[in-house]
Amino acid sequence: MQSRVLLTGTSGYIGSHLYHMLKENLDIVTMSKYPEARKANLSWFQGDIFNLEDVEQAMEGIDFAIYYLDPTKRSSKTTEATFTDLNALAADNYARAAEKNQVKAVIYIAGDTKDQETLKILRHYKTPVIVTNTKITRKGIMASDQSSRHDDVRVLARYKIPDTWTLERFVSHYFNYYNDIVPNVSKVRHLNDTYYLRARSMDLVILKQLTDVTNNDRQLFEITAGSLVQQRHDGKGRLEFRRMIETNEIIIGIYDYIPSMPKWFYQFCQSPFHLITTRVFDVEMRIQRFNEDKNNGIIRSYTK
Repeated sequence: MQSRVLLTGTSGYIGSHLYHMLKENLDIVTMSKYPEARKANLSWFQGDIFNLEDVEQAMEGIDFAIYYLDPTKRSSKTTEATFTDLNALAADNYARAAEKNQVKAVIYIAGDTKDQETLKILRHYKTPVIVTNTKITRKGIMASDQSSRHDDVRVLARYKIPDTWTLERFVSHYFNYYNDIVPNVSKVRHLNDTYYLRARSMDLVILKQLTDVTNNDRQLFEITAGSLVQQRHDGKGRLEFRRMIETNEIIIGIYDYIPSMPKWFYQFCQSPFHLITTRVFDVEMRIQRFNEDKNNGIIRSYTK
């Protein structure tokens, strides 16, 4: 009986070559966000490598999972993230899903510019990791704009938090920070498991919390509605806070978000404003770390 192997990115350069090399001797299962990438006579799962729940489902019944992140990988219509953060999140999803499904081993294709961090993430979990002797050299560059049937947006940002902070405290601080972005205009209303990000009396974005508030590992929100959100019914639009393993780093991710406004408005108004707020929030986190160090008797001349 052939081993069942999960292989992502078969529509890309690396994945397509691996598929043709392995298909005769292995039962290959592929995963892609896009149905048009599906190959004839091949087990296929529609899912996104950046979505943990998708990867967990794709790995059900899998013996081995091959991991690499192809720099030419198609992502969302608009991606605002570094390759480093995209790769860290995808590797974390892969390793978590492999452990949950008791996959025999994750096979890592060496040759990436971020091999060291990738292997640290993969090896943190219980599934054995096999590294290929032959390297496929690739640079960590992702296209920011790509073809897609939807004008979906993916945004990732990574922050360092004070050592004593929990993820719950960070998320609470994040929403409180929104209240102060534009004084007397921006505010957050919290009712039960729903957050309303508002501008005066207008709900810009409405978020429904899907995970327990005390979860110190991962907190997930569904983007359900709002004047800046195009209505959809697949429940894919989401905001995630992920604590990276063995670090005081948090990745905030916005996935499968489709803006309601025209693309030009998003590119020239909404996106630049969000970029400014994320940078200001990064400064805020540096100040928080600096103050905690100072209270602990550690004096630093800068907060980076």
